Amino acid sequence: MWDHLAQDFDTEADNYGVVADHPELIDINYANGPQADWSDGNAIDYSPELDQIIVSFRHFSELWVLDHSTTTEEAAGHSGGTIGMGGDILYRWGNPETYGAGDASGQLLFFQHDARWIPPGLPGEGNILVFNNGPRPAGRFSSVDELVPPVDDMGHYALIQGESFGPDEPAWT
Repeated sequence: MWDHLAQDFDTEADNYGVVADHPELIDINYANGPQADWSDGNAIDYSPELDQIIVSFRHFSELWVLDHSTTTEEAAGHSGGTIGMGGDILYRWGNPETYGAGDASGQLLFFQHDARWIPPGLPGEGNILVFNNGPRPAGRFSSVDELVPPVDDMGHYALIQGESFGPDEPAWT
């Protein structure tokens, strides 16, 4: 994670820039309440069809997709692998505030766990399922949400500059 940070707090520090211009990076200054372990990854799954990994980060209330095809050396940088982005985030979903593409009203995941791709041959194959814990603005409840990621056959994710990654809501809850 340390190789893929952005921050807009200290102009003298490394990785200074406009966080919203770099959705592929992690805002080290994003805080979702007090937390000692801001990098708490609580799920990982692999898609052999895409050769990508999905990871769930509880304190960011997000899931991230990474290119599995990168070498260790490429993963430390911003180029390489099948997609050409090294170890940068290819896709993220659940909380666009974490990368400067929205505010708390756009948050769709709340301390989630167990993000995984639906395997081939099952209904919704290629979509993502996630256990969405809560609490959330509508109350204290949990749900299982299915989302259809905006990915093409080559493993590239659609993103309009300055907007958040889609979809705007789960396909099924």
